[in-house]
Amino acid sequence: DDATNVFTVGNVNIDLTEPNWLVNGEEADDVYPGEALPKDPTIENIGANPCFVRIKVTGLDCLKNAGLSEQDVAYRTNYNVGVLGENWADGGDGYFYYTKVLGKGETTPAVFDSIVIPTDVTNAIGNLDISYEIEVFAEAVQAQGAKASWAEVQAMDVNAIKDWFDAAF
Repeated sequence: DDATNVFTVGNVNIDLTEPNWLVNGEEADDVYPGEALPKDPTIENIGANPCFVRIKVTGLDCLKNAGLSEQDVAYRTNYNVGVLGENWADGGDGYFYYTKVLGKGETTPAVFDSIVIPTDVTNAIGNLDISYEIEVFAEAVQAQGAKASWAEVQAMDVNAIKDWFDAAF
């Protein structure tokens, strides 16, 4: 007797966008203290399989590190500083985790909808023409297989999702 087992490998693929980051796609020139800039990272699942996603944002401390402020650039949602978008959670490990399974063709809500320049920013001599960067990096991992049943996968909390990312990466 022969037995043939056929399997296919899943396909996880995402697209990170910021739909409202200066609609024309240019850089934010000449920002001022207290200015809010639309910055709204979202992730679309363009792969074939449902997945979990996370976002890492670096550079929120760029003005503080340059000595131009005593504060970091703040993120906010619906005018609330330090608040994340719906179903996003701070993992405490430098990543923001989307706490729902992202199905094929679905897009997350924005992790936050704007950033705010600290009000104490100064224009120190010698720093007038220096650019500062806030970088957004997204990762995804297949949701299927994270737990024994699909119901358990869909019920995973941020800590279980973090563990699944750790196992995958």
